[in-house]
Amino acid sequence: MRHGWLIALVVSLLWLSPVNAGTIEITQQTAYSWMSDERSQNKASELLQQLQDNKVDSVKFAIERLAMPQQEVVKYLLLTDMEQSQVALSTKMALFVDAQRTLRPTYQVIEQGDGYEFSAPAFNYPATATRLINRWKIDQKTLDVVLQAERGELVLRDYLSGDEVQLKTREDLLIQELSSLSEQAIEVLVEQITVANINAWLPRSRVMVNLARQSRSDELYRLLWLMKADTHSQRELERLSQESSSFAYQQVMAATNNPSLKSQALQQLARVKPMPEDVRSFLVMRMTIEEDAPIVARELVDQGYSQWLEELMATNGRVRANAINGVLAK
Repeated sequence: MRHGWLIALVVSLLWLSPVNAGTIEITQQTAYSWMSDERSQNKASELLQQLQDNKVDSVKFAIERLAMPQQEVVKYLLLTDMEQSQVALSTKMALFVDAQRTLRPTYQVIEQGDGYEFSAPAFNYPATATRLINRWKIDQKTLDVVLQAERGELVLRDYLSGDEVQLKTREDLLIQELSSLSEQAIEVLVEQITVANINAWLPRSRVMVNLARQSRSDELYRLLWLMKADTHSQRELERLSQESSSFAYQQVMAATNNPSLKSQALQQLARVKPMPEDVRSFLVMRMTIEEDAPIVARELVDQGYSQWLEELMATNGRVRANAINGVLAK
């Protein structure tokens, strides 16, 4: 009993002790118990609400008034709540969070590994602050891109430049924000590609695919199909074939002009059910071409259209009957 009373007394003194410039080692269990303290959790929630109201000075003052270790615990809980809640940082909030990155946590816990041990911050709020600031910087870049696009000032050829890492980061950001842009902003971006000389510059296919999908521009899709086929264009072709719209089927038909996409496009058109008249007519036309007829006929047979093929050969002298018969005979 006396031993338990002494432990309680030491812990209570720690809560009331002034800020210590050095470091203090505590157990992981103690750290968990401090983070579970209802007073600290309530205080962190209260300060989070004040931050969301942009009362940054009040939050700073309230934290400074807390004694250790509650000050450090509350600061850690607050920043953790901000990260998990994805709080949008104002400039003033960002300055407050940034200031936490350079502070040295007072309380340390001993981490044990395979034959070694090391100390680590019990409440690593500087690491959380660093992640928050990094996210805020990305958000600022995102906002800049959106505003430039909405003002018609985003020049794609300049923006989509740099080394491979920088280029991919910018492509990711642009693709991520395309759905949030207005129709007018999208139109300006599309015109930068469709009006310019095709030999001058085109974005990479992943950007072309997403911009074409967002804008539903016939001309942008036409340029996409002129590019070297890759996984991005192949996946878009598959997506279009499953969209079940006249616009989508027109783009799949246009993709047959790309030699590397032709077989995939013809096969996907032959799988459309129910088959619209324009798709049916297009496939009949392709079966008048020697090299295309077996591709189309083979897929039509797989889809149960054998009888239609036989009727087609009897009524249409232009289709390649030899190629179709060769498929039907197998």
